[in-house]
Amino acid sequence: MYKAFEHTAKSLGQFTRFINRIFSDNNENIINFCRTEYGTDWQWAYSTYQKQGRFPNHLDSMKEVA
Repeated sequence: MYKAFEHTAKSLGQFTRFINRIFSDNNENIINFCRTEYGTDWQWAYSTYQKQGRFPNHLDSMKEVA
């Protein structure tokens, strides 16, 4: 049981370090992420991230239209 948790904790640590590298204060990484995930709406996603500190959900844009 302890061995399984040890592997899980190790994997979680690796994943956390990976995410921290992607979303460090380096705006280039964040812009690349937005371009990949949001396509032509990447500027909207990046702007939302800068203003609100979170990435938008496409449902957010539906609320703005309604």
